[in-house]
Amino acid sequence: MRVVVKITGKVFDGEVGADTILRIAELLKQKLGQGYRFAVVVGGGRRAREYIELGRRLGIGEAFLDALGIEVSRVNALLMASLLAPHAYLPIPRSVDDFLEAWASGKVVVLGGLQPGQSTNAVAAIVSELIGADLLINATDVLGVYDSNPKLNPNAKLLKEVTVEELERLALRNVVAGSYELFDMVALEIVKRSKIPLVFLSVYDVENMTRLLEGKDFTGTRIVY
Repeated sequence: MRVVVKITGKVFDGEVGADTILRIAELLKQKLGQGYRFAVVVGGGRRAREYIELGRRLGIGEAFLDALGIEVSRVNALLMASLLAPHAYLPIPRSVDDFLEAWASGKVVVLGGLQPGQSTNAVAAIVSELIGADLLINATDVLGVYDSNPKLNPNAKLLKEVTVEELERLALRNVVAGSYELFDMVALEIVKRSKIPLVFLSVYDVENMTRLLEGKDFTGTRIVY
């Protein structure tokens, strides 16, 4: 089973996420012996945003700011890859060609951003399309997709299933939990055209992710086409 796991960069922001990162690494290593193959895409988190904001105050152009954020995401990827050693491919891929070469090695491929103007969600979608992923897990800082933004509305309802068209409407209305980070329109177009099996769940509930991988009931949102 070919699985792409997109991990929010927020889990790399502080001590709270350290245990989660360790448990995700252990889960992936455990599943490697059960016929699973993994590509892992990680975001840049707070540190990327801090570098981007510093660069903006210094008058650096947007393309270079994107490049700063990408480099931070690659540092996070290197951290995750080190926890997966010796099962992870090194060095961290910096392009689609690098990724394909890494995937051909048979190892777990961990990567961050690839190019300016492209979110790590879009990277995860592209990677999923390239390898014909059986599942794309978007592990974010909320439980899944809601009918309104749960960070603003305490009565927001978690949706167990969402059509890709509804996800698109929610994204356009900018009310999907996490907004841009949860999913952006470039990533959405990629999963839509290839009908990539996509699930949203909380990055912090690793047992829940385990249930999903084992085909059991889980808490989150499945996208249907």
